[in-house]
Amino acid sequence: MNKLIKAMLAAALLLLMTGCWDQIEIEERGFVVGSALDVAEDGKIALTFQIVLPVQMKGGSGQKDEGGSPYINLTSTADTVFKAARNMSNEMSRSPYLAHNQVIIISDELARTEHMGDILDVFVRDHESRRASKIMISNGKASDMLKIRSGIETLPVQYISSTQENPDKSESITPPTNIGDLHDLLLSNSSYALPRVHKVEGDRISTSGAAVFNGRDHRLIGYLNEAETTGRNMILGTVRTASLELNTDQRKLLFEVREFRRMIKVSEGPHGLPMFDLIISVKGVIGESGLEEVEMMEQLNEEIKLKVEDKIKQYISRVIDKSQNEYRSDFLGFGSKLYEQQYHLWKKYGDDWDRGEFIYSQCNINVKVDVKVTTIGTVTKSK
Repeated sequence: MNKLIKAMLAAALLLLMTGCWDQIEIEERGFVVGSALDVAEDGKIALTFQIVLPVQMKGGSGQKDEGGSPYINLTSTADTVFKAARNMSNEMSRSPYLAHNQVIIISDELARTEHMGDILDVFVRDHESRRASKIMISNGKASDMLKIRSGIETLPVQYISSTQENPDKSESITPPTNIGDLHDLLLSNSSYALPRVHKVEGDRISTSGAAVFNGRDHRLIGYLNEAETTGRNMILGTVRTASLELNTDQRKLLFEVREFRRMIKVSEGPHGLPMFDLIISVKGVIGESGLEEVEMMEQLNEEIKLKVEDKIKQYISRVIDKSQNEYRSDFLGFGSKLYEQQYHLWKKYGDDWDRGEFIYSQCNINVKVDVKVTTIGTVTKSK
């Protein structure tokens, strides 16, 4: 009997010792920090991984050793993203490890022809993949973005990711969208806009603007420029600060937004269609002026107030018009407000919101802007 008990205990101990049977040592992993997806020449999908080389990095500053690059870009081509990722393992001495993947860049050519859910399926399903990886759309080849380096960041991916995290300092940058956010949008069949990345003069990148997708087939339908992206950010309420250039009596002023609030109220409008009231409240100061003499402060304050209100309305009206009439796609989120505030109207019109009868394009959207200039700032010759 004692022998039987001992045998059972030994078997139990063996079971406890099998917990790390599939462990991969850190030295055997290829750390992927960025990914790019393009259309290959033969119509297949080209997957590029940016893999960091720890041997070329030293200290905590991320500086590279002399004589070597701190990263390498490897590309694999296949009919699907999953197969391309699998092929990568055949061509690398280390297994690709996606837990540190910061950015996934998709070329606009691929985004126009493929469903976003199909493109990103392997990243969503892979247990090692980061749900926080940022999704971006590139003008031109996505893999080219992984070759651009700055004089500040060591890795191209760090340069792209850090630049994209500046929406609080620029009103024309689309806030980051990660895999988790996009997965929710795909499941809801909502239209949306993703951050855009493109090359600019001097072999640099810019992350201003946005790439628009409709909720019908989740494919790229077009872009928003900087002004239209600013309008979209204002409608969504993601603006934290903004710099608006104004002309008053042939003088140039810069109005700096310090506080921005937006509210959307939904009601039943003419013919039973939803109607939206977009209410914007802004506080700010004059950040820079070309004034050469002391002005009547109250008069100048009122003029600036009206100019800023008109400027904001222009931004917002421009992107609303593009959304309702050109793209006929609610990437501005009015449908979600309808769902929250007037569910009975959403049940009535939701199936034809930005498809079918395109109810969204028929709705009235009223814009009201109230601006408060908290201080004029310093002008020449003031005492």
